[in-house]
Amino acid sequence: MARSHPVYLKIRRWVDVRLSDPAVHVQLGPLLVRRAHLPVLIAVAAFAPLIALHLLIGPLPAPAWLIGCVWAVASAAFMGWRGWRLIRASSIKSARDYDRRAKFDLPPEYAASESLLAHQRRERRAQP
Repeated sequence: MARSHPVYLKIRRWVDVRLSDPAVHVQLGPLLVRRAHLPVLIAVAAFAPLIALHLLIGPLPAPAWLIGCVWAVASAAFMGWRGWRLIRASSIKSARDYDRRAKFDLPPEYAASESLLAHQRRERRAQP
């Protein structure tokens, strides 16, 4: 397997830390941003330099705006993908914790139960 580029790893780590932080707000420089609004803020930040240049030097060519649109969509898609991966990892950890420890703290009739993840894995192994 090829190693990932160091810049990609730094960006991925930054995104993962911001998305997995249990705090409701994230400090981005002087801004205090709700964690749920972070992907939108990153996508809008793609247009900030374009808007500044448009105001300072006049109308920009269409390719500049197209590049901004592509960057905004790509960054929002990346943040959404990483968020989905973090949610999936959290649900796997939670299911394993339930199977190993939490179900035994419940009333006795739940001790024989299993998590949805364990059920899905068992069903996959049973299929030919």
